[in-house]
Amino acid sequence: MLLPLVGSKVTDLAADPRFSSSANSRHPPSDEGLTGLCERVEALAPDSIAGLTICNPARTHIERALFPKLPEFAAAIKSIPLSPSDFGSCVRAVARGEIITCSDIQEEDRFDPQWRRLCLDHGIRALQSRPVYLRDRKAYATFVLAYREPRKETDWNVALMKFAADAASLIIQTDLDRLNIAAE
Repeated sequence: MLLPLVGSKVTDLAADPRFSSSANSRHPPSDEGLTGLCERVEALAPDSIAGLTICNPARTHIERALFPKLPEFAAAIKSIPLSPSDFGSCVRAVARGEIITCSDIQEEDRFDPQWRRLCLDHGIRALQSRPVYLRDRKAYATFVLAYREPRKETDWNVALMKFAADAASLIIQTDLDRLNIAAE
């Protein structure tokens, strides 16, 4: 269970009204909620860069990305197909449902060199991409925690990433449910 590992920091994050779909009904909850989630995760993981990639409904490509600290990076990684799945960490995480950890992107050789260059050009040297699953138990997005220096994962980051991916799942699923109800 995550709560004993993370303690009151998770309770504070879960109580934040920005994560409630009723917090501000004039705006789609996903953008506000996901941006707030990224900001809170960054506050809990010093020197981190948090973000998400979100697939299109058919799950054929990354439709959009949200990196509040790196909007240029977010703009550069949208519209990337999920097949082949070796382009980068987020593509593989969604396409295969795997947690992908890269402790030093400069030395990374599992993915397309364009991905490595894109990360390095935006100052990203280490990251983890964790799949975000929806109610249908299929990966629909990734939560990403990146750093500007090479680094190994810590138990704290693993617990924080699990919570962040679960929170992102709730935010995205709520938004999709709201869109489906409105379409009926």
